[in-house]
Amino acid sequence: MLLHEKLIPAFTFILATLLFSCNKGGNSDDVKPATKVENQIRESTVSGVKQEPPVYDPKAGGWAVEEWNEKITSSLKKLSTKIINDENWDVFAESISDNFESAFFSIPIVPELIADGKVEVFSKHGDPIEYSSFSSSLKNLISSVALLGNLERASFKVVDIKELDKKKIQSEVIVHFGGKSKGTCRELKGLMKMIWSIKKDSTNLVSVQGTFTASLSTIGKFVDVTESAFGNVVDFKNQFYRGQDYWTSRIEMLTGIDVGGWQGVSIADVNGDNLDDVYIAQPGGLPNRLYVRNSEGGFEDWSKSSFINFLDSSHGNLFVDLDNDGDQDLVSGVQEGLLIMENNGAGVFSKRVAQLLPSAVPYSITATDYDKDGDLDFHVCCYNRKAGIQHHLFARPVPYHDANNGGRNALFRNDGNWQFKNVTVLEGMEQNNQRFSYAASWEDYDNDGDMDLYIANDFGRNNLYRNDHGAVEGSRFKDVSEEVGVVDIGPGMSVTWGDYDNNGLPDLYVSNMFSSAGNRITSQERFHNSADQNTRNYYRRHARGNSLFTNLGNGFFEDHSISRGVNVGRWAWASRFEDMDGDGYQDIYVANGFITQSDSGDL
Repeated sequence: MLLHEKLIPAFTFILATLLFSCNKGGNSDDVKPATKVENQIRESTVSGVKQEPPVYDPKAGGWAVEEWNEKITSSLKKLSTKIINDENWDVFAESISDNFESAFFSIPIVPELIADGKVEVFSKHGDPIEYSSFSSSLKNLISSVALLGNLERASFKVVDIKELDKKKIQSEVIVHFGGKSKGTCRELKGLMKMIWSIKKDSTNLVSVQGTFTASLSTIGKFVDVTESAFGNVVDFKNQFYRGQDYWTSRIEMLTGIDVGGWQGVSIADVNGDNLDDVYIAQPGGLPNRLYVRNSEGGFEDWSKSSFINFLDSSHGNLFVDLDNDGDQDLVSGVQEGLLIMENNGAGVFSKRVAQLLPSAVPYSITATDYDKDGDLDFHVCCYNRKAGIQHHLFARPVPYHDANNGGRNALFRNDGNWQFKNVTVLEGMEQNNQRFSYAASWEDYDNDGDMDLYIANDFGRNNLYRNDHGAVEGSRFKDVSEEVGVVDIGPGMSVTWGDYDNNGLPDLYVSNMFSSAGNRITSQERFHNSADQNTRNYYRRHARGNSLFTNLGNGFFEDHSISRGVNVGRWAWASRFEDMDGDGYQDIYVANGFITQSDSGDL
């Protein structure tokens, strides 16, 4: 039963109830006055009334470190504005101590230009340079990559604050400068250790040390072609340009819509013309959309004619050839479970299987022939339990840093003739199978000829299910994440495999969430001071960011996230290994961000 079939009796009941309630007791004069609680609820939900958000006061909890951070961040925001707009130093002068001691920078040696179509990173430093003024040190730093007067971005993230004595504190700040000059995109990234004097009414910079790396890119900018590609599609702007807030204020939550927008995009050639088409999952109440590429480079809306414009809330979809006939069939995750659709080869789909998942909501799907019988099987990540389906944001991970009360994932074996069997328990994947799973990826990491599965879990430990194909039934898969060194406790969002070091072995990159506030708070002695050190470390790891695990070739991995400089991907959702500049080495592309609002402090 699909969404519209379920809602008809529900709406009929609600309408009858409302009519009965309106007539009960005669006229409106008999209606009892609203209670205090009812009035409060009504006042808080009046349409069009702008509510003032609660003001965060860092002093209220007794966290001096956050009070200092507020002052430091305010100063650094002024500095960011100053150097981007090339303003006078008076903008930042009040933040510098009269007794400023020195600035000490290690600056990379960077050529003026690099070859076209390349990305190069420079970390070799000359001798550290000492400056007597902060302004001259920054000017020289920015000039070292030819960005003076050409800065487009300047950000400072305070990741740690330590009290040195009663009058001084030290902050560690991640710095990022970016811009373009001489036809080349240029970036500086580094870590500054800044010493500040603290007084009752002021915080002033006393000294600073910094070490930086630089990157230059001549591969050119990507061009946004959304308008030219979708401009002639009638409903594209109406549906996708409005944003999630617009729809959540107009569509009943019972349909499965929520404020998060956890919907994915799938790419496939649905009609066999060798052009990639786009299928976009949508929250409940809005139709999924299939856009088919035409010969002019634009797209046409085939949502209705393909029969896959589901109104049910849909998070993830996978196009894959399930019947070995050469075209791309569809596995779609909806609220109640899975819809498995057969493609007739021309982009028209018909339902073959409706597979219920009674305990959890499907979020993402990945396929492989894990049993090597010649057809494709698939695995489904189920984030949270069904009880929380209408209230995704209020799913409660317990404990927060190592939750084991999420949804139960499912492995389906393809037995041919559109028969799929849930073999999660049978094949050994029930082990550690109550995490908050977002995404998974298959890879033969141990080069034994069969596919293994890595799962990225929010709020805790990830899974690596090794496929021991010679094992007896019921123990084919074993969770070896802890054993081989890839458990990666954190807010796992996505996973990608690639051979970044070109040694023939698949390495692993996991998207998590980097949090400057999380790093800052978890490093304080008073943070969870009653907990054991392992628990404190888990919380700190939760804020560290993305993880890169290098395959050692002996079945084990080493964590090279920080040494390779790839942990700070901000609030990362998805990543991919890809050779962006054609030099034979795989780079990493990271998609990040969350809900964009008018207040940048929400991010």
